[in-house]
Amino acid sequence: MANFADSIEPVLDLGGAISFPMQYGAEEASQTAVEGTPVQIASGDGGVQAWDGTTVTRGIAGFAAMNFSNLGSLGSGQAQPFSPVLGPGSVIGNYAANSNQPLAVITPPMVPFSDGTIGFYTAAPTTIFIGKLGTSSTVTPVATALTQRGTLAGLTKDTGNNYWYVDTNKTNAVLIVGFSPLEAIGTVGGHVYFVVLNSVAQIFQ
Repeated sequence: MANFADSIEPVLDLGGAISFPMQYGAEEASQTAVEGTPVQIASGDGGVQAWDGTTVTRGIAGFAAMNFSNLGSLGSGQAQPFSPVLGPGSVIGNYAANSNQPLAVITPPMVPFSDGTIGFYTAAPTTIFIGKLGTSSTVTPVATALTQRGTLAGLTKDTGNNYWYVDTNKTNAVLIVGFSPLEAIGTVGGHVYFVVLNSVAQIFQ
């Protein structure tokens, strides 16, 4: 039963902060992933892209804090030092404002705006995230159990939607550290708290 996952979000900072560490980077071209998707920094050009699901060592930089914008090129429109936002600006719907000003564009109301970057919550060792629990062996949600605390798991994209879930069929990416206080233990497809393993976190400054 696919289509049970939802967005992965940060819920707690073990350092006592009331916010979560975030970073921004140039969005890789042609990315359409949704908020809560695990992301990685591309080795070729440094762009932020959806995690490929297979690169484990230094593979997850964090989780997208917003939807990707499906840009036509790496960081399209991104502001450079001592310059304003460049290029197309919004994601869709721009049209030339004046034929004598080729870079001037008009963005219709309600069209999402992009500055060429994507923000993500960093996979820092002090940040605890929350996600649905499931298994890729049968592509179904899994009931939470107290014995899962302290166990290793993976992350897998739901085949029925665009979100990811904590996968009990894997042991390569995250450590389950707790459970949602809003759900009873034993909830099928309940939410678990987890941290990204140090060996998996891809942290840059």
